[in-house]
Amino acid sequence: MMKKLWILLPILFISYFIQAQSPIRFQSMQGLTILGRPFPKQTTYRRFPDSLAKLLRLPVWQLSTNSTGLAIYFESNTTQINAKWKTGASTSYPHVAATLVKGLDLYALDHDNWYYVGIGRPNHASDQDATIIKGLDGKKRSYLLYLPDYETTDSLFIGIDSNAMVQNVTHSVFENKKPIVFYGTSIVQGASAMRSGMAYPAIIERRLQRETINLGFSGNGQLDSILAVVMASINASCYVIDCGPNLSPQLASERTLPFLKQLRKLSPQTPILLVEQIEYPTARFISTVDEKIKSINQSFSKAYELLKKEGDHHIYYLPSKGLIGLDGEATVDGVHLTDLGFFRMAEGLIKKLNTIIK
Repeated sequence: MMKKLWILLPILFISYFIQAQSPIRFQSMQGLTILGRPFPKQTTYRRFPDSLAKLLRLPVWQLSTNSTGLAIYFESNTTQINAKWKTGASTSYPHVAATLVKGLDLYALDHDNWYYVGIGRPNHASDQDATIIKGLDGKKRSYLLYLPDYETTDSLFIGIDSNAMVQNVTHSVFENKKPIVFYGTSIVQGASAMRSGMAYPAIIERRLQRETINLGFSGNGQLDSILAVVMASINASCYVIDCGPNLSPQLASERTLPFLKQLRKLSPQTPILLVEQIEYPTARFISTVDEKIKSINQSFSKAYELLKKEGDHHIYYLPSKGLIGLDGEATVDGVHLTDLGFFRMAEGLIKKLNTIIK
């Protein structure tokens, strides 16, 4: 038995060495399906076209250049996936992981469910180069590669086996389904998940097998009327509005109803889901925080009830009580969500969306 093993060892070693040293071919991801881009005719990894630059407030426009929510949807039979991508160089936050800001996040479809595969760790200010996964079995499967959440993605090349293929998915699980559009704050954008696939719109995208459009603008989800125009131009299955954390009680009182009425006028039949501001764990101890949240949510509730009374049968409301749990463990800083918080929030939204989207 031992003699046979000694004979096999060199063969196994050579086989492993050949597999480990398999040549890599890099190719651009341009031309492959990109999910999460509200204007599909764009050719960049940005959320908005240049034509909107002068119509948006400057910080909203600048944040729209982030590749938030964008995912390359492709299939391949490679045994390894590497990536080279270029990001902006300046963005960093003390409460946000670099893997969310500048990293890539890869998922694969297996038996009709999406599973995490690996990340592209950023290793430079702007020119990134990483091995995402090695040792795959070489079977053809579908992948979702989420792009950086808080930076621009200026170029992207994927590295696969030199003899492997990479192409658009032949049987898309997202086909013939209108996307869900999410509009909101840094929480919608993804802060502070560890990686871009854990932002709650991305979780919902995989769970419902339905494309999501992420219009989260950190610090700037303020119910700007131009965003109602932008949203209405997207042929969506539902508009989800989650702007509470960026509103003062006064802004919530002044803007909620006009924004909803404008969106409804421009898109008469599309369901609208208004999400209450989440309950920050610090509200338990700081009365001013608690009062602010209650005031904002009161404005939301009033606007919702008024629209219902006026005969809007496609407006829905999601209370925030317990949405991120009641144990105070769902945030990194009392405001921005951890992966746990995003998972809980996605669960609550999925339950509600399943009653809205038929």
